[in-house]
This record gives sequence, C-alpha cells and structure tokens, in this order.
Amino acid sequence: MSIFDIKSVAIVGASNKEGKVGNIILKNFIKRFPGKIYPINPNYDNLYNLKCYKNILEINENIDAVVIAIPAEGVPEVVKQAGEKGVKLAIIVSAGFSEVGRKDLEEKILEYSKKYGIRILGPNGMGVYDPYNGIDTFFVDDKRLIRPKKGKIVLLSQSGAIALAVMEWLSSKNIGVSKIISYGNKIDLDEVEILKELKDDQNSKAIFIYMEGLREGRGKEFLEVASQLNRPVIVLKSGKTKRGSVAVSSHTASMAGDYEVYRNLFKQYNIIEAKSMGDFMIYLKTLTFYL
Repeated sequence: MSIFDIKSVAIVGASNKEGKVGNIILKNFIKRFPGKIYPINPNYDNLYNLKCYKNILEINENIDAVVIAIPAEGVPEVVKQAGEKGVKLAIIVSAGFSEVGRKDLEEKILEYSKKYGIRILGPNGMGVYDPYNGIDTFFVDDKRLIRPKKGKIVLLSQSGAIALAVMEWLSSKNIGVSKIISYGNKIDLDEVEILKELKDDQNSKAIFIYMEGLREGRGKEFLEVASQLNRPVIVLKSGKTKRGSVAVSSHTASMAGDYEVYRNLFKQYNIIEAKSMGDFMIYLKTLTFYL
C-alpha cells in the first residue's frame, strides 16, 4: 500500500484563526477529505465540530498520516509521538530548518524517522494535493488559489513557490492533475522515493518534475527509476548557471549540481528535458490531450 493512500489524518497546529496555516489546512481537509480528521492543538476542545486533541498520543484510533504546521522547534517531538503512535507518514509544512541553518532539527527528525519507521515529506514544502483522495496540505486559501480538477498529470517540485505557480496556471487552463507534491528540504522522501510510490498509481500517466538538485549519490537511481516507469517524465532543471545554482542552494539547502551532467544523462535515459518554464507549460498542455 502506498504511503499516500491515506484514510485518516491528524493535523498538528490546527486552528480556528482565519489565515493561519493550521486553519487553512484543517478547512482543506474538512472540505475534501472523506476519511477521519483529528485536529491537534492544546488550546482547543473542539474545532469546526471536530474533537480537538492535546497531542497525537491522546487519539485512540489508528492514524495513517500527520500534517505538521507548528514552529520548527516543536516538530521533532511531534514526529517522535507520531512514530510511537505507529503513523506511517509525516507531512511537515513548517519552515525554519536547514534552509536557515537549523540542520540539527532535521537530524533529530531523521533519528525518530529511522527509529520508528515513519516516512517524512518536507520540511519547508507545501506537501500534497491529491484531488482523488482529498488530501490538500497546500496552505493557500482556495478562494485565492483555485485547485485543479482531477486528471492524469503529476507535478513534483522541491520549490513550494513553483508548485503554487504551476497549480494556478493548471487551474486557469482547466488541466487536471492526479497529484502535486512539494517536498521542500527532502530530508527523507525525495524524487526517487516519490517516483517509486507513483509506479503503480493508475491515475498518474505523465510525471512533471521541477528539479533543483538530487541528493548526493541518488543520480543513478533516479535515472533508472524514471526510465522504468513506462510513462513520460518531463524535467525542468533549475540552477543552470552558477548564479542560479547558488540561488537554489540558498533557498532549499540543496546543492543544484552541474547542469551539463544532468542534461547529458537525461538524453541517455530518455527523460524529456524542458529548456524553460515556457517549454514546461507547453509540454503540460500538449500531453493533456493524449492522456
């Protein structure tokens, strides 16, 4: 079973304060998610007619995923509790980690991830939008950002800003998606792991990736996994210049890598490279007619 096959979710940092990240995410799930929702915030007893819990260990039911939207300092303890609870996936939308010099917090999270077998998406990303199963951790109100309809395209993006921009464009063109996944600092789940999860997803017929850079030692595996998917994989590689590479690194604490190496390997493994954001959008629009 895919880790993205989620039937129950706990939302840490849930709130009734309009505009707060935890408020937007909670309302996203209430509107779209058919499974069980467990708000977590010690300051509330109830939120939108849902019982609110002080922490994840108070919940007596099984939980598939936890969405974490609290300040960075408190995230490792939540991951620890989620691991003790047997949760299989933590989606961390909180920022304030290695991108601002707090790699120690990420190391603590990874320690708990390995100890308890809980997978981590993020931190410092938008998370997951999946119109098929109602998952929506994108913390922009849907009055400001219309969500795309159901479709057959997957978008993977380390950058949350790019994910949001493409999501808005897709909605404006009435192009549907099966998933949009923004994975931020990718301390655990990265492009390789996500592609493996998508291999048997019948709703995902073409995969678009905005790539800032692969983790060290992951290049060959990425190419092999992508080439074995038996569906189009289109990549827009950022950081093509030295200046761009530095900008990418400072944004997500990821080394962008040498562009020429990426370009040549994409050709060898039959991965389609979009040369620009304009090309990327053209591929998105064109492939829609064939899926």
